[in-house]
Amino acid sequence: METKDYYKILGIDKKASADDIKKAYRKLARKYHPDVNPNDKTAENKFKELQEAYDILKDEKKRKEYDDLGSNYFNYKNGGGGSASQGQNQYYYSGNMGGGQQNYNFNAGGGEFNFEDVFSDLFNRSSKQRGPQTGQDIQAKLNISVQESVSGIEKIIDFNNEKIKVKIPAGIANGGKIRIQGKGSAGINGGKNGDLYIEIGVMSDNIFERKGNDIYVTKKIKLTEAVLGAKVEVPTIDGKIMLTVPPGTQNGAKFRIPKKGAPDIKGKIYGDEIVNIQVELPSNISDNAKKYFNELAKEGY
Repeated sequence: METKDYYKILGIDKKASADDIKKAYRKLARKYHPDVNPNDKTAENKFKELQEAYDILKDEKKRKEYDDLGSNYFNYKNGGGGSASQGQNQYYYSGNMGGGQQNYNFNAGGGEFNFEDVFSDLFNRSSKQRGPQTGQDIQAKLNISVQESVSGIEKIIDFNNEKIKVKIPAGIANGGKIRIQGKGSAGINGGKNGDLYIEIGVMSDNIFERKGNDIYVTKKIKLTEAVLGAKVEVPTIDGKIMLTVPPGTQNGAKFRIPKKGAPDIKGKIYGDEIVNIQVELPSNISDNAKKYFNELAKEGY
């Protein structure tokens, strides 16, 4: 006859109080309950074993017999002696916490068993999960120009057949998100709607490109302007300005114009404008111009 250590099954000391036994049982029963472990035969067997141990140790008379008889207790029980020989009681539980109706039958030693008391907090959690739930958030994307990202703008978007006004703050960067409360998926069981999150894409054009808070522009200049120096007109977000190009400016040279970039989202710190110089080489050169270039070539230029 197989013997069982009920104290070990519940993870308690032999001197454990009735309250300690109950606490240990409740903790383990919640862990191995079939609703928490659907289709897990090992957990179901463990749960039955816990019931059997608890049924014996919670009853003072049965516990004393178990303590006094030791391994002989199981022979004694099997032979029909003492209070431990009472017939097996069957407990039936029907639940759907795992999704779909599930029925379980458990056999344990005689005695009253109160599922409602043992699993009240487990059922309460399940009930809360079936209560009002907030709807899911929805992600969307909206592309704007560099100028719109710097100055800010209001746009009307058509979302799920609804016109929604989106206020885009000045300084918003590429990848920035705008939250519109209550425009996500509908709530469940009376819960509130989720939110709509709009991710902003800042799109470069043929004039401006934004990197962080800095704005980049490309300025083409003549060969003579690069060699001799010149004042050239360059675009900025605020309008055109004159940029001084010093003599001997190389192709690919960059000039920084302070605080002509985008502001941060708080509008306190501005980036710069970076002007990238491209020197245009003439494709058609007159005979007269060739003479000058020949002379320059002779001088090592």
